[in-house]
Amino acid sequence: MRKIIFILLIVIASVACEDREPEPIVVPNWLKPQLSELESSGNCVGCRVQRWTYNEEYFYHLYCDYWSCLDCVMFHYDGTPVEWGVTVDQADFYDKRHRPKLIWECGDEL
Repeated sequence: MRKIIFILLIVIASVACEDREPEPIVVPNWLKPQLSELESSGNCVGCRVQRWTYNEEYFYHLYCDYWSCLDCVMFHYDGTPVEWGVTVDQADFYDKRHRPKLIWECGDEL
């Protein structure tokens, strides 16, 4: 019985300790043209894209420091714009979003 438990523990430990590579963080293809346009305009200083997780989906937030609207440019994982109050409850989003990842800043290679 001890041998079975010992073998089981070794198997569980080997599976739990397996090498896992983190998911690569890339700019989605549908967002690249908008970022290229922003860079070519010369007005991208202070601009960045953050990826958030909310309701098990990714959301992409594009923001530039000089914009007056904090959350005007927000996209669902597939590139459709977020319509606050229609497709996403804004208060719930800000309360339950997690895992922020910076995926692009002005000057980064696309």
